[in-house]
Amino acid sequence: MGEMTDGPAKRDGFAVASLATGVLGFFGITALLGVVFGIVALVRTHRTGERGRGLAIGGIAAGLVWAIALPIAAVLLLVSVLSFSNAPIAAMQVDNCYDLGRLGRDAVRVPCAGEHDGVVLDAFTIAGPETPYPGNRQVTAGVDRSCQDRLDTLFGGTFTVPPGVVLVGYAPDEKAWNAGARIGTCGLQLRAGRLTGPFPR
Repeated sequence: MGEMTDGPAKRDGFAVASLATGVLGFFGITALLGVVFGIVALVRTHRTGERGRGLAIGGIAAGLVWAIALPIAAVLLLVSVLSFSNAPIAAMQVDNCYDLGRLGRDAVRVPCAGEHDGVVLDAFTIAGPETPYPGNRQVTAGVDRSCQDRLDTLFGGTFTVPPGVVLVGYAPDEKAWNAGARIGTCGLQLRAGRLTGPFPR
Protein backbone atom coordinates (compact mmCIF):
# COMPACT_ATOMS: atom_id res chain seq x y z
CA MET A 1 0.00 0.00 0.00
CA GLY A 2 1.42 3.40 -1.03
CA GLU A 3 2.01 6.31 1.25
CA MET A 4 -0.92 8.72 1.84
CA THR A 5 -0.23 12.26 0.68
CA ASP A 6 -1.62 15.40 2.21
CA GLY A 7 -4.34 17.22 0.26
CA PRO A 8 -4.18 20.90 -0.70
CA ALA A 9 -3.63 23.34 2.16
CA LYS A 10 -6.79 24.56 3.82
CA ARG A 11 -7.97 28.11 3.05
CA ASP A 12 -7.79 30.44 6.03
CA GLY A 13 -11.23 31.51 7.27
CA PHE A 14 -10.09 35.04 8.15
CA ALA A 15 -8.91 35.53 4.57
CA VAL A 16 -12.34 34.63 3.22
CA ALA A 17 -14.00 36.90 5.80
CA SER A 18 -11.61 39.72 4.88
CA LEU A 19 -12.54 39.63 1.21
CA ALA A 20 -16.27 39.37 1.93
CA THR A 21 -16.37 42.26 4.40
CA GLY A 22 -13.95 44.38 2.37
CA VAL A 23 -16.10 44.11 -0.75
CA LEU A 24 -19.16 45.02 1.34
CA GLY A 25 -17.30 48.00 2.80
CA PHE A 26 -20.00 50.46 1.75
CA PHE A 27 -21.68 49.65 5.08
CA GLY A 28 -18.82 51.47 6.80
CA ILE A 29 -17.99 49.08 9.64
CA THR A 30 -17.48 46.25 7.16
CA ALA A 31 -14.65 48.20 5.51
CA LEU A 32 -12.82 48.29 8.83
CA LEU A 33 -13.51 44.60 9.41
CA GLY A 34 -12.15 43.79 5.97
CA VAL A 35 -8.84 45.44 6.85
CA VAL A 36 -8.64 43.86 10.33
CA PHE A 37 -9.56 40.36 9.10
CA GLY A 38 -7.06 40.72 6.25
CA ILE A 39 -4.18 41.60 8.57
CA VAL A 40 -5.06 38.68 10.86
CA ALA A 41 -5.23 36.37 7.85
CA LEU A 42 -1.82 37.46 6.57
CA VAL A 43 -0.25 36.73 9.96
CA ARG A 44 -2.00 33.38 10.22
CA THR A 45 -1.20 32.19 6.69
CA HIS A 46 2.44 33.15 7.14
CA ARG A 47 2.57 31.06 10.33
CA THR A 48 0.45 28.06 9.30
CA GLY A 49 1.04 27.87 5.57
CA GLU A 50 -2.70 27.86 4.85
CA ARG A 51 -4.01 29.36 1.61
CA GLY A 52 -5.75 32.73 1.43
CA ARG A 53 -2.97 35.31 1.25
CA GLY A 54 -4.38 36.71 -2.00
CA LEU A 55 -7.88 36.89 -0.54
CA ALA A 56 -6.56 38.73 2.50
CA ILE A 57 -4.71 41.28 0.37
CA GLY A 58 -7.83 41.78 -1.73
CA GLY A 59 -9.94 42.29 1.39
CA ILE A 60 -7.50 44.82 2.81
CA ALA A 61 -7.37 46.73 -0.48
CA ALA A 62 -11.18 46.81 -0.83
CA GLY A 63 -11.62 47.88 2.78
CA LEU A 64 -9.11 50.72 2.41
CA VAL A 65 -10.77 51.94 -0.79
CA TRP A 66 -14.15 52.09 0.95
CA ALA A 67 -12.61 53.72 4.04
CA ILE A 68 -11.28 56.54 1.84
CA ALA A 69 -14.30 56.81 -0.46
CA LEU A 70 -17.05 56.91 2.18
CA PRO A 71 -15.94 60.10 4.00
CA ILE A 72 -15.41 61.87 0.67
CA ALA A 73 -18.88 60.82 -0.50
CA ALA A 74 -20.40 61.95 2.82
CA VAL A 75 -18.82 65.41 2.53
CA LEU A 76 -19.95 65.81 -1.07
CA LEU A 77 -23.48 64.75 -0.13
CA LEU A 78 -23.57 67.20 2.78
CA VAL A 79 -22.40 70.06 0.58
CA SER A 80 -25.00 69.12 -2.03
CA VAL A 81 -27.82 68.99 0.53
CA LEU A 82 -26.84 72.30 2.10
CA SER A 83 -26.56 73.96 -1.28
CA PHE A 84 -30.00 72.69 -2.23
CA SER A 85 -31.97 73.30 0.96
CA ASN A 86 -30.24 76.29 2.50
CA ALA A 87 -30.83 79.81 1.25
CA PRO A 88 -29.67 83.17 2.60
CA ILE A 89 -32.21 84.72 4.94
CA ALA A 90 -31.95 87.81 2.73
CA ALA A 91 -33.50 85.79 -0.11
CA MET A 92 -36.61 84.82 1.87
CA GLN A 93 -39.93 86.59 1.78
CA VAL A 94 -41.75 88.45 4.54
CA ASP A 95 -43.45 86.10 7.05
CA ASN A 96 -41.21 83.17 6.05
CA CYS A 97 -40.05 81.24 9.11
CA TYR A 98 -36.55 79.80 9.22
CA ASP A 99 -34.03 77.77 11.17
CA LEU A 100 -30.52 79.12 11.28
CA GLY A 101 -28.01 77.05 9.33
CA ARG A 102 -24.60 76.01 10.55
CA LEU A 103 -22.72 77.62 7.71
CA GLY A 104 -22.41 81.36 8.15
CA ARG A 105 -25.77 83.14 7.91
CA ASP A 106 -27.49 80.56 5.79
CA ALA A 107 -30.91 79.36 6.85
CA VAL A 108 -33.49 76.74 6.06
CA ARG A 109 -37.09 77.78 5.48
CA VAL A 110 -39.45 75.81 7.74
CA PRO A 111 -43.22 75.82 8.40
CA CYS A 112 -44.29 78.52 10.84
CA ALA A 113 -46.71 76.19 12.60
CA GLY A 114 -43.94 74.49 14.59
CA GLU A 115 -40.84 75.69 16.39
CA HIS A 116 -38.33 77.78 14.47
CA ASP A 117 -35.37 80.06 15.07
CA GLY A 118 -36.81 83.17 13.45
CA VAL A 119 -39.32 84.84 11.17
CA VAL A 120 -38.75 87.38 8.41
CA LEU A 121 -40.50 90.63 9.36
CA ASP A 122 -39.39 92.87 6.54
CA ALA A 123 -37.27 93.04 3.41
CA PHE A 124 -36.20 96.20 1.64
CA THR A 125 -33.89 97.49 -1.06
CA ILE A 126 -30.56 98.70 0.28
CA ALA A 127 -29.11 100.49 -2.74
CA GLY A 128 -29.35 100.92 -6.48
CA PRO A 129 -28.03 98.31 -8.92
CA GLU A 130 -24.93 100.35 -9.79
CA THR A 131 -23.87 101.05 -6.21
CA PRO A 132 -20.45 99.55 -5.46
CA TYR A 133 -20.10 97.25 -2.47
CA PRO A 134 -19.52 99.50 0.57
CA GLY A 135 -17.86 96.82 2.71
CA ASN A 136 -19.24 94.21 5.05
CA ARG A 137 -19.19 96.34 8.20
CA GLN A 138 -20.90 99.31 6.59
CA VAL A 139 -23.63 97.40 4.79
CA THR A 140 -24.36 95.23 7.85
CA ALA A 141 -24.57 98.23 10.18
CA GLY A 142 -26.84 100.02 7.69
CA VAL A 143 -29.25 97.11 7.51
CA ASP A 144 -29.31 96.76 11.32
CA ARG A 145 -30.17 100.45 11.70
CA SER A 146 -32.81 100.30 9.00
CA CYS A 147 -34.47 97.29 10.61
CA GLN A 148 -34.82 99.15 13.90
CA ASP A 149 -36.07 102.30 12.15
CA ARG A 150 -38.68 100.34 10.20
CA LEU A 151 -40.41 98.90 13.28
CA ASP A 152 -42.72 101.88 13.61
CA THR A 153 -43.57 101.74 9.92
CA LEU A 154 -44.25 98.02 10.09
CA PHE A 155 -46.52 98.15 13.13
CA GLY A 156 -47.95 101.65 13.05
CA GLY A 157 -45.81 102.89 15.92
CA THR A 158 -47.37 100.44 18.38
CA PHE A 159 -44.84 97.62 18.35
CA THR A 160 -42.14 97.20 20.99
CA VAL A 161 -39.74 94.29 20.96
CA PRO A 162 -40.73 91.92 23.80
CA PRO A 163 -38.10 90.96 26.39
CA GLY A 164 -35.79 88.25 25.12
CA VAL A 165 -36.62 89.02 21.48
CA VAL A 166 -34.16 90.64 19.09
CA LEU A 167 -34.56 92.06 15.62
CA VAL A 168 -31.60 90.97 13.51
CA GLY A 169 -30.63 92.53 10.21
CA TYR A 170 -29.25 90.37 7.42
CA ALA A 171 -27.34 91.95 4.55
CA PRO A 172 -25.94 90.41 1.35
CA ASP A 173 -22.23 89.62 1.47
CA GLU A 174 -19.81 90.86 -1.18
CA LYS A 175 -20.33 87.86 -3.44
CA ALA A 176 -24.12 88.22 -3.36
CA TRP A 177 -23.83 92.01 -3.81
CA ASN A 178 -21.69 91.61 -6.90
CA ALA A 179 -24.24 89.14 -8.23
CA GLY A 180 -26.92 91.86 -7.98
CA ALA A 181 -28.42 91.30 -4.51
CA ARG A 182 -29.47 94.58 -2.88
CA ILE A 183 -32.05 93.36 -0.35
CA GLY A 184 -31.77 93.83 3.40
CA THR A 185 -33.84 91.52 5.59
CA CYS A 186 -35.09 91.90 9.16
CA GLY A 187 -35.48 88.70 11.14
CA LEU A 188 -37.13 88.38 14.54
CA GLN A 189 -35.42 85.87 16.84
CA LEU A 190 -35.19 84.98 20.52
CA ARG A 191 -31.99 85.62 22.44
CA ALA A 192 -32.30 82.05 23.71
CA GLY A 193 -34.67 79.32 22.63
CA ARG A 194 -37.02 79.11 19.67
CA LEU A 195 -40.18 80.79 18.48
CA THR A 196 -43.42 78.87 18.17
CA GLY A 197 -46.13 79.51 15.63
CA PRO A 198 -46.51 82.45 13.22
CA PHE A 199 -45.68 85.92 14.43
CA PRO A 200 -48.87 87.93 15.13
CA ARG A 201 -49.23 91.16 13.20
